[in-house]
Amino acid sequence: EKYRHEDDSNPNWKKHKKHVFIMSSAGKPIFSRYGNEELLNPIYGVMCSLVNFVSEQNDTLRCIYAGDHKIAFLVRGPVFLVMASRTGEPAAHLTRQLQFLYTQLVSILTRKGLEHVFRRRHGFDLRNLLGASGEQFLSNLASSMDAHKASSSLPLQTSLSYLLGAPSCLRLPVAARQSINRALLSVKNPNLTYAVLIAGHKLVQFVRPRKTALWAEDLLVIINLINSSSSFRASEGSWTPLCLPLYSPDANVFAYIGFLGKYGAPDVCLVFISSRDDEFFNLSTSKHMVATQLQESSALGQIQYALRKPSFSIEEVESGGYGVARDVHHFVYVSTAFNQLVAPCFAPPYTDKRLQQQLLRSYQEAHWRLHKRNRSERMQFVVSNSHSMLVWVDRDLELFVTLGPLTSRGLALAACSRLIKWIKREEQTLFITPQMW
Repeated sequence: EKYRHEDDSNPNWKKHKKHVFIMSSAGKPIFSRYGNEELLNPIYGVMCSLVNFVSEQNDTLRCIYAGDHKIAFLVRGPVFLVMASRTGEPAAHLTRQLQFLYTQLVSILTRKGLEHVFRRRHGFDLRNLLGASGEQFLSNLASSMDAHKASSSLPLQTSLSYLLGAPSCLRLPVAARQSINRALLSVKNPNLTYAVLIAGHKLVQFVRPRKTALWAEDLLVIINLINSSSSFRASEGSWTPLCLPLYSPDANVFAYIGFLGKYGAPDVCLVFISSRDDEFFNLSTSKHMVATQLQESSALGQIQYALRKPSFSIEEVESGGYGVARDVHHFVYVSTAFNQLVAPCFAPPYTDKRLQQQLLRSYQEAHWRLHKRNRSERMQFVVSNSHSMLVWVDRDLELFVTLGPLTSRGLALAACSRLIKWIKREEQTLFITPQMW
């Protein structure tokens, strides 16, 4: 909720723990996470003046620390982005979230479009182009990055995806994945660039050209797009221009978005990306072909079942004979080879939302330490009063494992080794191998 009636004089506005402000370099409001942009004009003016003052000193304003607040700044051409937070998150992760918000803004208007508008009119009000739908995309993204909040109904893995820059995958049997692959590959079309199948906020499968990657950041843009507007669900099929910033930041492609509610799967969505603007009817036919094949092969039913069912548990790893349950409370595994992540459902003591929030903070701190400038350690072991955490980095993985506070380093290493063996054994069910046209 945006709380449009609030401004900085309202005590409730000040209670929000994280604010987002996006403005032009002229100080013109573009977006605010909470409150009415017009009522917040003085704040936009102050922040814009700070950025410009530091820029005139041939420097860049990155973060201001004020008591328990961190105020992160990101400058991207004619657009200034600011995040004021008292959540305890590292400044580097606030900046990372601002980058995702900028990426989402580019996906709506393109980088070239942004630069062109402000080159022609420095004081242009970009909200006229952004519209209600663009504002909703940005608001939904801000909420998704805060899915760990006690008030959020989204799973924590939604936040983890943005924290680690990797989509979360839906776990499926190998046979179901093979059926999905055949269905998507069957609608190959010279004008079709990408085909992406999504369930909720999770990636199910995608197909790409052999020489053209589909970047994790662009996948997250697509996932946020389809979950931002109820109109996509209400329609048999929608057609919208879209910029994929890592694929081509200065140009639009065209997205066919079709939810499969007609086939009994209202949370499953098929997205086709084409460079042509006249492919709607062809891709609408392709959607029905894919949906029919998924239904006939029972793969659609398995997607629905997997979506309703909680993610796998630590006990499942234990039952495979890998002996980790007594030591491991939770983990996040990022396959850097696939740019995808996987994490189990929460078990005691992390069934409480507040403790889950604290755990996410621990993962953020661990990720920050891991990627801190001039740090080259491939393994870290940190102990606190509530838990210990081992971070293990290899050529094709990053593993963050939460264990009991009394677990020794030796036991933690042994548990991680067994955990990696189980993940490697289950890799085909846990992760997606991209298919190519």
